[in-house]
Amino acid sequence: MTAEPVAHGVRDPGAEWYDRLPLPVWGADGAGRITFVNAAWSDVTGPEGSRVGVPFTQAVHPDDRAAALAAWEQAQRSGQPYRAQFRLRRHDGAYRTVQADGRPHLDPQGGGPTWVTMCTDIHDHAQEHHELASRAAMLQDIVDANADCIKVLSPDARLMSMNVGGMRVMEVDDFNACLNAVWPEFWQGDTRPLVEAALAAARAGGVGRFEGYCPTLKGSPRWWDVTITPIRNTSGEIVNLLATSRDITARRQSETALRDLNAELEARVNARTRDLNDTVTQLQRSNTELERFAYIAAHDLQEPIRTVTSFADILASRYAAQLDARGLKYLEFVQSGAGRMKSLVDDLLTYSRLTHIRPSLGPLEMAEPFEEALGRLRGRLGETGATVTHGALPGVLGDGPQLAQVFQNLIGNAVKFARPGVPPRVHLEAHQDGEFWRVTVADNGIGMDAQYLKRIFEMFQRLHSRDEYEGTGLGLSVCQKIVEAHGGTIWASSEPGTGSTFTFTLRAALPPPPAGETGAAP
Repeated sequence: MTAEPVAHGVRDPGAEWYDRLPLPVWGADGAGRITFVNAAWSDVTGPEGSRVGVPFTQAVHPDDRAAALAAWEQAQRSGQPYRAQFRLRRHDGAYRTVQADGRPHLDPQGGGPTWVTMCTDIHDHAQEHHELASRAAMLQDIVDANADCIKVLSPDARLMSMNVGGMRVMEVDDFNACLNAVWPEFWQGDTRPLVEAALAAARAGGVGRFEGYCPTLKGSPRWWDVTITPIRNTSGEIVNLLATSRDITARRQSETALRDLNAELEARVNARTRDLNDTVTQLQRSNTELERFAYIAAHDLQEPIRTVTSFADILASRYAAQLDARGLKYLEFVQSGAGRMKSLVDDLLTYSRLTHIRPSLGPLEMAEPFEEALGRLRGRLGETGATVTHGALPGVLGDGPQLAQVFQNLIGNAVKFARPGVPPRVHLEAHQDGEFWRVTVADNGIGMDAQYLKRIFEMFQRLHSRDEYEGTGLGLSVCQKIVEAHGGTIWASSEPGTGSTFTFTLRAALPPPPAGETGAAP
């Protein structure tokens, strides 16, 4: 489309030259009415936007018209070039952002000036700028919404900016009050060297971090976890520093409260431990005194018991014929009671000696104390028809007489608690378990309920009356005392009507060979 003539009929002298320009050009009078357009303008806006005599704002986006017209009127008043950005409607109805630059051209015939305006399409650039601005605004909103105090510092650590959330937590009403303030000066005491070290790390291209105390601008106490990182330009040069301060006051208060509570609890535990140690010491002293008393009493009771037993035996041998049936029965009661008393005193003395005399441990063959125990029980074994068998008996570290006592008590109990009409059978086995031998003594007796398996090792604990089974209730206590003095443990398993198994551990006389080694080298 060729350039149109001005409204009053005079053709612009440069009209043909404007048609050769690739950019849209239009002329307008002082009121902003189009006087001519070039071909490029017509191609962009179409016939609707190229009509002469209508305001050029008809082709401008409605939302941009007021600003475009205001800039036009300002140019008219000042005589300065017209410059504006607005969205121009294309012939297809789409809008493109353009940069409009216009200058006045005088009419050689004396009419008013014609404003010739050239439009440059900056739509893509404007869109990119708009997107960047939107993205920057979004990022700023995110930073402002952050509860941490985010600050930009100059390389010499002066405050340049602070996010809205940071102003709230730092109680800053007006950032201008601290703009260009030297940030490290807010930190005092022991924290100041930490601040300088973190700044030095960030200036060197690293990350600086510290925790410290710094009150807010209004004096509220606060503890902060601070991270400082460098801000670089497109060339990689450090231009500023970014400092992020997180309020950790609640955490520090909790840590302080927890430390105080731990200190209080530790003090209570120490006090309680002292009380318990005092109680344990008193109990140990009482136990020692009771054991000493039991030993002395048992020892001193031996002579009276021997006297009663001796005179009861004399009465039975010399004067039994002179006693009637009741007298003989009374004499039997005396002899039986004296016998039980002697057994009890003997067991008490044995138990007391175990407390005061440590066993003399040395290498020995387990067969030795085992055979000694069988010798002591030979009579009873013969009377009951009991059978005692055993597997291989190893060498252990132990005290021979004391281990003989253990075997005597365990085998004796197996014989004593036999099932009626069933000959007792006792079997002894030993299996190595690391540095220990695990020794089991199993029988086929009456057994017991599982609830009594710990109680039977306590002193004077009996599961049956003396009328059913004789004994003092000390035999298993003595076994436990001896085994523990040898560095081992003892326990029992049982099933009523089937039998019981007693297991105890003793240290091996020789350590076990290393894994994979079966014998000595030739």
